[in-house]
Amino acid sequence: MGFLSGIRVISLSTGIAGPNAARMLANYGAEVFKVESRAGGIDAFRSYGDNPDASPRFVEVNLNTRSVTLNLKKPEGVALLKELVARCDVVMDNFRPGVLPRLGLGPEDLQAVKPDLIVVRMPGLGSTGPLAQYGTWGPTLTAYSGLTYLWNHPGQERPIGSQGVYPDYLTGVMVPITVAGALLARKRTGKGTVIDVAQVDLAAYMLGPILLDVLVNGRDATPVGNGSTEMAPHGCYPCAGDDRWCVIAVENDEQRRALREVSGRDDLGDESLSAWTSQHDAFEVVESLQAAGVPAGVVESGADLYADEHLRSRGFVETVHHPTLGDVPVAGLPMKFSCGGHEPFVSPPPLGADNEYVVTELLGHDKAELERWEREEVVY
Repeated sequence: MGFLSGIRVISLSTGIAGPNAARMLANYGAEVFKVESRAGGIDAFRSYGDNPDASPRFVEVNLNTRSVTLNLKKPEGVALLKELVARCDVVMDNFRPGVLPRLGLGPEDLQAVKPDLIVVRMPGLGSTGPLAQYGTWGPTLTAYSGLTYLWNHPGQERPIGSQGVYPDYLTGVMVPITVAGALLARKRTGKGTVIDVAQVDLAAYMLGPILLDVLVNGRDATPVGNGSTEMAPHGCYPCAGDDRWCVIAVENDEQRRALREVSGRDDLGDESLSAWTSQHDAFEVVESLQAAGVPAGVVESGADLYADEHLRSRGFVETVHHPTLGDVPVAGLPMKFSCGGHEPFVSPPPLGADNEYVVTELLGHDKAELERWEREEVVY
């Protein structure tokens, strides 16, 4: 049984940030109801492939969740959602701030149904401020937070950035921790709360020392690429094979002497080191340097990570069986507890698979009502 067994969560979310946060709560035992609708409310990640129930990207970030279809454009659909809210502990969404209030499902509306409800809002730029109504995706938030600018080589004509959508995955880890804190506070006080999480704030939070340098010293940070003001040599070097690289970071004279001995090079400039590393496999270079006490690492690809013995030994690489896709590799949980505390990973069900369970068993309506709502595209 997971740590959050007995906790019920409604997830009104799309993409990565919201679904990933809900998935983690589900992995730790919460019963998570992902609410979508065929009437214009399908998770965008279902479109990654021909079958909306078999999108690998959707499967990855919606593990262990239940699927409910409610048409929130119809009053009956809103009423059914509020009935479900009355039986849940947490409602979370990552839409623009005005979307749910226009449907009569803003934080005040939801807490009127259940006063001790925890409401989590995860819009890209937060629920307040002049830019609150802007729609965002991970790459735009990465740029807005300053990460794209700094993730670059000096002197480049344009920022390079990263393919990783950091704000989404930061949200996916930070929000469950915040929800756990809110649940503990509710247990003490009996009160619910509204949590406003701006994904861009989480990304900017990573740049704390750089922002502090600007505020205190008036010195704006600029991209440094692979360089360092404290270590030399310090860089990324080509290795044998197609697009294979290693990194080397030397802290002191002892490590420099060891690097000269292993590489056979007196000149430790970038060009000289590149000429040496390019003749050898990246893992061989790194193993020889580490054995000599020189900090070094392989620039690992996705395939490398999947096969990484260390990550596998920690249970980070999991496999989930999907009825259409077969066995799907997914990332495990980033936090490990000695007493367990999490559920086995389960692939998300087909769209609307849990409608009958929710409407008849949980909400107490009879099957004839469910069938009528299905015909009228309320449960749809």
